[in-house]
Amino acid sequence: MSKVPYVERAYGDSGLTGECAYLWTLFLMREAEVEDDGIAYDKWRSMAETLQPKEGKPVPASVHYAALENEIKKYL
Repeated sequence: MSKVPYVERAYGDSGLTGECAYLWTLFLMREAEVEDDGIAYDKWRSMAETLQPKEGKPVPASVHYAALENEIKKYL
C-alpha cells in the first residue's frame, strides 16, 4: 500500500479539487496494479488521464465522481 493522498474539497462545494482527484486516481491505479486487478487498473487509469494536468488545459476546480468518492471512503 502506498501513502494515502490527502482529501481537499473545492471551496463551497462537496466535490474534490482537481489536483486531489488526480492524486487519488493515481493512488488507486497503483493499488489496483499491486492487487493485479486489471479492470480496476484500467478504470482508474482512464480517469487519471482525463484529470492529468496538460499545457493549455485548466485543472478542474471541482470534480464529482461517485466511484472515486466511494473508494476514498474505504481508506479514511
